[in-house]
Order: sequence, then structure tokens, then C-alpha cells
Amino acid sequence: MTRASILVPTHDRPRTLALAVESALAQTVQDLEVIIIGDGVSPESRSAATRLASGDSRVVFLDLPKGEHHGESHRDAAIRAARSDAIFYLCDDDLLLPGHVADLLALMDDGHTFVQSLNGFVGPEGDIHRYSGSLSDPEAVRWTLRHDLRYSFVSITGTAHSRRFYLELDRPWSTTPSGEWPDHYQWRKMIGQPGFSGATSARMTALQFPATQPERRGWTEDDQLRELRTWAEFIRTPGAQERIDRLTADATERELAHNVRELLAAMDALREFEAWRTGVTNTLSWRITRPLRAIRRVTKTKAG
Repeated sequence: MTRASILVPTHDRPRTLALAVESALAQTVQDLEVIIIGDGVSPESRSAATRLASGDSRVVFLDLPKGEHHGESHRDAAIRAARSDAIFYLCDDDLLLPGHVADLLALMDDGHTFVQSLNGFVGPEGDIHRYSGSLSDPEAVRWTLRHDLRYSFVSITGTAHSRRFYLELDRPWSTTPSGEWPDHYQWRKMIGQPGFSGATSARMTALQFPATQPERRGWTEDDQLRELRTWAEFIRTPGAQERIDRLTADATERELAHNVRELLAAMDALREFEAWRTGVTNTLSWRITRPLRAIRRVTKTKAG
């Protein structure tokens, strides 16, 4: 059996798709397959996927018609066709560092059924930002499961789970309801269920470049491709993971400093509230007791 199956859903990103798949094929674990899930792909994406599949026997291209929404149900078909019990995910405009599969396989070999890289994203200036949370933390998992919050520290890129666990749950990928995030919707169907055992790596081994970040708004496809090419070259250099580790440590320090500032601001707001509440209480007390005293004085005068 193959050690790992990396699923790469795609629709129309032919140029970044090649970089994403190349990063998946460059893993230290070579006994793997990369399944490109074509969701009604454009002619350019079909050509790119076909070229990748013909260039490496480990690449499989599922050329499927356009599915509902983001073609989530195609992912279920890919998992059932996978030749591995370890199902990994990679977006077609993200990258994996060479040790990613080995890192998460080690967590799965320890008995965990749902794992992830230390999660976060790369900023346009080359800095790393973290998403707070760990799959081994019950409180963080409970926050993820809440339906009244759009909160998740688990992305699609950088996440992996046991195929056996997925099939036994019988909660397959399906069309995402309006207002939900596809990955968050699916993960909530799996996290917290019987057989779930979560773990988050101490290292960031998957790099995400969200186009939704304010600094990237207005970027052209060429801008995005240029950024991804720069990072694709970087992760091929010796010591790339160690450099990411240092950037992640910097992000952790920034996050800690930010949280301390938030805590201090909350304490200041609480003190201001307490002062306001005391002031209101004193004012109300004065406005109530003053007429009561006057009433008592009048009552005593009449009684006298």
C-alpha cells in the first residue's frame, strides 16, 4: 500500500497547479501518490494536469465534470479511489515543504486519526502568521465545533486524516451549505466523533498564500504566480525548514505580545466599566434616597 495520498482539488489555476504538485512530489517520503481532482477544469488546467500525470507515474488526474459549489463530492470519490490510508490535502495555489508528509505520518503512526501542520499563512512581505489552536486541545476543538461561530484553525492545505477513519464515520465530503466554509464544514463532521484523535505538529510544513488577505487584494494572476514561484524556489534550498521555523517563532512572539496587549486592554475596559458602574450606582442611590428622605421628613412633620 502507498504511504500517502495527496489530494489537490483544482478548477482553473493551471500555472500555480504545477508548482503545488511539484512541491508534493518533492517530499522526503517518495512512496506517495498525488491525486489531482479536476472539478470541471478549464482547457489550460486540463493540459497542465495531463502533463503532470504523464511526467510522473505517481500523479493521477481525475478529470471530472463541474460539481456543485466547489465540487466537494469529488473529494469523496478521490478518497475512495486512494491507494493509501493517509489522506493529505493541498490547495492548487499552496506549497508543501519537503518534510511535510513525513512529519504528519509520524503523528498518524502514533495513533492519531486527524492531524495538521502548525497552521498559518505567508504574508506578502514574507512574514509568517499563525492560526492559534491545536487539535490536541479539547477547548480549541470545542470552539471549532460551535455552529454559532465562524472559527477554525484547521485549513484544507496542511491537513491529513486516516482514510479508514473517514470511511468508518460515513460522513463524506458533500456540497457545502450557503454561508459555510467547505473545509470547516467537513472537518466539523469529523472532529469530535468517535475514533477522532487529533494532533497538531510543532512545525509549519505547509505554506498558504490566501488571496483574501487585504494586502493581496487587487493582485493579478501574474502577481500571485510570481510570489508562489519565489517561495517554490525557496523551499528547495537547504535549510528552508529551519528558516520557516525561525519565522514561525517570530510569529509566536508577535502573537504572544498581541495577546498580552489585548488582555491589558480588556482589563482597562473592565476597570472603566467598574468605575462607570460605581458612578451609576452612586447616582441612582442618591436620586432614590433623596426623595425618600424628603418624604420621611414631610411624613414626620404631618404626624407631629
